[in-house]
Order: sequence, then C-alpha cells, then structure tokens
Amino acid sequence: MGLVAVACAVLAAVAGAHGRSDKDARRARVAYRSMERTYLDRASGDYRLTPRGRVGSQAWPFSQALAATIAVARLGSSRSAANRAVPARISELDRRFRVRGVYHAAPGGNVYYDDNEWIAQDLLDWDALRGRPSARRKAERIFSALEDAWDDNPHKVCPGGVQWTNEPGNDDRNTVSTANAAIVGLRLYLLTHRMAYLRWSQRMIGWVEQCLHDPDGLYGDHIGGNGSIDRTEWSYNQGSMLEAYRLLYRATGQRAALAHAESIADATLSAFHGLWTTEPAQFAAIFFRRLLALAEVDGRSDYVASAQAYADRLWRSPRRQLFRQAAVVQMYAALAAAKGAA
Repeated sequence: MGLVAVACAVLAAVAGAHGRSDKDARRARVAYRSMERTYLDRASGDYRLTPRGRVGSQAWPFSQALAATIAVARLGSSRSAANRAVPARISELDRRFRVRGVYHAAPGGNVYYDDNEWIAQDLLDWDALRGRPSARRKAERIFSALEDAWDDNPHKVCPGGVQWTNEPGNDDRNTVSTANAAIVGLRLYLLTHRMAYLRWSQRMIGWVEQCLHDPDGLYGDHIGGNGSIDRTEWSYNQGSMLEAYRLLYRATGQRAALAHAESIADATLSAFHGLWTTEPAQFAAIFFRRLLALAEVDGRSDYVASAQAYADRLWRSPRRQLFRQAAVVQMYAALAAAKGAA
C-alpha cells in the first residue's frame, strides 16, 4: 500500500507539472499571436514599439521579438506559424540593420555590440532548432567583431572589456557587452570545439570579475571612458554572468563554475526580492530565462517557482510596449520548455 501511495503521488506531481506546462505553452502562443497582431506591420515585416506607433523598430527591440518568435517555434512543429515566420524576420533584420557582418542599432546608425550579441544568440538558437549553418556563420562573424571591440588600452582603468558601442566619444566598457560576448563565444566553442572561443570567453568573464564584481556578489553596469565605474546593478547583467558561468560549466565540467552560477542566481533573487516591478520587463525576462536554463542543470525547483511567479505577475500587468509583450512570450515559452511541454 505504501508503494502504491508513493506511485500515485509521483503520478499526480507529473500530471500537475504537465498541466502547468500546457498552460504556460498556451499563454506563450496567445501572447505571441497578440504580439504579431498588435506590433507587426505585415506589409513591411517590421515592428512598431507601441500599439499605434509608427512602423520602424531598432535592432534591440527587434531582437527581442525575434527571440520570442524562436521561443514559440521551439514549442511547435516545423510547420507552425512561428516556425514559418522566423526566416522572414531574420531577412528583415538583415535588410534593415546588417552592414558588413554586423548590425547597426538603426539603419545608418552606430553599432552597439550588445545588440549584436542578442542577435547572435537568436541566430544560434535558430541553428540549434532547425539546423541553419548560415545563421551560425553570421554569429561567428559577429564574434569576430566582438574580438575587435576588445579594448586593451593599457592607459585605461582596468584595461580590457568589450566596448558597448562604436559611437564616437563613447568609450564605455560594459558588463552586458562583455558577458554576452562570452556567452556567444562559449556557445560557438560547444559547437566547434575551437579553443580560441573558449580562451576568449574565459578572458571576458575574468575581466567582468576583476573590474565590475561588487561586494554583494552582483555586477555593476560599466566603466566609463573617464574611468568612473557605474555600480548600478541591473537584473539582465546578473543573468548574463549567470549564463556565462553555466555555459563555462558545460564547456569545462568545472563544478566551481556551476556553483558560481548558483551564487549569482541566489544573490540576485535576494537583492531584487520585492523590486521586480522596478526592472524593465525585458531585463527581468532575460534574467529569468537564464535562471530556468540553470534549473535544468541543477534541478532547483525554487528557481522555476520564482520564474513562474514573475511571469504570472507580468501576465496580469498592462503590456503596451513591444518589449513587454515579447518578454511575456519569452517567459512562458521558457517555462513550458523547462517543464517539457510539447
């Protein structure tokens, strides 16, 4: 009788998890259809940032809409609407923003390297889902540009780091641009096993640790061109370093890297407790997606519960921006994938 009771409890838990994942998947698809209906201009294939705004997005919000589309594509068959939409979105992204292998923030504008890193991750996600070597080659081209953007001027405070932008007069070196460069490099290493990608990624992680690691275990934002350090702690920077360490663990098997990812996750959840509504939704969604990826490795159910709580709060809140709508799609798709929804 005891064994029967345990078996029933396990089956009930599995059924409950599948039921919740189905609900997450449904919400992801509903939010995706709303995003496309409200923000996409089908005639041009481009997005507007607000429901009645002018058509013509920038690379950063476009990349978040693309990430949402790929996340929903992962939940369905290759013939689903989201799967069919991805190639068109990448083509539009290339047409509007790509010049000589890198993406400009706006047509004719400057290059922001974090924009390129988000896009590189989208391209690698698409390659992982549907086997698109051309997408991987674009990501490799972006990483070459990130190597060139490494600022090792010995006369600067904390030499090194990936520049945030090529805009004249802006010499900021940021956590977001350096940590996400490491993420792209580690993903390329896991695909190609080229040691140069691993060495560069370790160098990038090391720079953030040396120059922007705060005493509370989190990471500041950037070092300015004059050497001043902006200690503002944004959630997406914590998520970026968390993911870099998770991937470093995958690449090397070093348990210390996994432990460091968990320490960043725990410190972030503690520091931002009760403050998530003050974070831009697109920042928080990046952190929680990384948290869910970590939970798939270490089995921490409290990480999944925290992500679920944030997603459900975002679902109930007004969403009158492309950024917020894309964040909802990404969150529920990530939750459904983490729980095994088909």
